[in-house]
Amino acid sequence: MMNTRFFILFFVFLWLVPLTGYLTWGQNYFSDWRISLAGSTFNLIICLTTYHFNHVVAGFIARLYPDIGQSVYRVLLWFILYSGITISILYIVLTIYDQFGLFGFSMKRDHVLWSVFVILGAALAGAGLSELAYTFRQWKTNQLELQQMEQKQIQTELEVVKQQVNPHFLFNCLNSLSILISEAPSTAEKFVDEMSKVYRYLLNVNAAELETNLVTLDSEIRFIQSYIYLLKTRYEDGIDVKIDVADIYLTGQMGPLTLQTLVDNAVRHNIVSPGQPLHIVIRTTATGQLEVKNNLQKRKVRMPFNTSGLATLVTRYKILFNQAGTIQIKEDETGFAVVLPLIYT
Repeated sequence: MMNTRFFILFFVFLWLVPLTGYLTWGQNYFSDWRISLAGSTFNLIICLTTYHFNHVVAGFIARLYPDIGQSVYRVLLWFILYSGITISILYIVLTIYDQFGLFGFSMKRDHVLWSVFVILGAALAGAGLSELAYTFRQWKTNQLELQQMEQKQIQTELEVVKQQVNPHFLFNCLNSLSILISEAPSTAEKFVDEMSKVYRYLLNVNAAELETNLVTLDSEIRFIQSYIYLLKTRYEDGIDVKIDVADIYLTGQMGPLTLQTLVDNAVRHNIVSPGQPLHIVIRTTATGQLEVKNNLQKRKVRMPFNTSGLATLVTRYKILFNQAGTIQIKEDETGFAVVLPLIYT
């Protein structure tokens, strides 16, 4: 930024200040050192003041039309406003010079016409240079964001794989199974069946390319029903999950293991016990989005957001769906809710 400012200062002093001096005082600007020195100082201050105003306007226009495809609007507005601001300042300055007769200056029609002509040319060049500089900055920003997104994608894929083969969950399942085999053999058989469905789904998802793989809401619902069965076997009356999904939305697509991540997030951050049951509701909204909501009964030891599966899920959806995949997170006294989009093709 500072290098750019110094370049502009040099550029202004190199040709614009002498040019404005010549247009103002004619040959006297070069033949009289007093006019040359004082006039250059005055004109330099005026040029830099004009540049400052135009610089502020440039930033405003860039924020108003930030997209690369809006180049025509930016260049047109820059040209109009650069010209308008510069001509207005020029008229004020020339009027003051004329009133005080500064170094014998007398405003003439030729002065004004030539000055306006130069300003229009400079404004057009300035608008073009502003667009080139803006486009280059946007390109650099996009490249940096792309690199950061690729790094996040790699980290996200690793997190997803770790969640899929979570040894802690497997240990709990095997521990529950060993108890059921001795105490409730018929239930143990059902438990093994549901557990096989869970790990079959995990293996199928893991076999696909994570960055392009999408699954239907229907397949996620069938998976989470088996997953909930395993959780209820462990927590019994400590957890209650209700699924209220309209059939018309079952073909909607989403990231794999989304529901597992959200259910695990609720279990991870809240007390789960028969005395304080955790209630989770999975439902579709009237606008075709998916909402997972749970009551709040937070654990005393809170987990930081950036290390939770929810943070990973947010990143995954940005990668999968760009801005269309923005996840809404809501928390109030009634509970904690996550609302996410479904993609329909």
